[in-house]
Amino acid sequence: MNRGDIWMIDLGGRIGLSPVVILSRQNVLKHLNNIIVAEITTQGKGYPPEVFINQKANLPKPSFVQTDNIHTIPKNRLEKYLGTLGSVTMKEVSQKVIMAIELESCLYQNQPESKLLNI
Repeated sequence: MNRGDIWMIDLGGRIGLSPVVILSRQNVLKHLNNIIVAEITTQGKGYPPEVFINQKANLPKPSFVQTDNIHTIPKNRLEKYLGTLGSVTMKEVSQKVIMAIELESCLYQNQPESKLLNI
């Protein structure tokens, strides 16, 4: 299990199994019982914090990482490994997480947000 891996999990509700991407830091994953994940959906809404990942990591349909939908889940809920997002894509996902929870001003001072996120 690695940061950037896409797994299928049961998020509850009527949907059944859904894909998520692991966001937790790589160097602590083996020590954690719970990990941070972001939902992946095929229904992009055009919101700034979503990342289009197409069919990367063996996803069956064009998909989006929804960084507004972050969960902390037990590792044992991961059911089926699909693949891994590359480092460039994970950098974009990480930048969108910063945007989604408004951490820009905590991490960087005296720089416009657009410069921080390369947008």
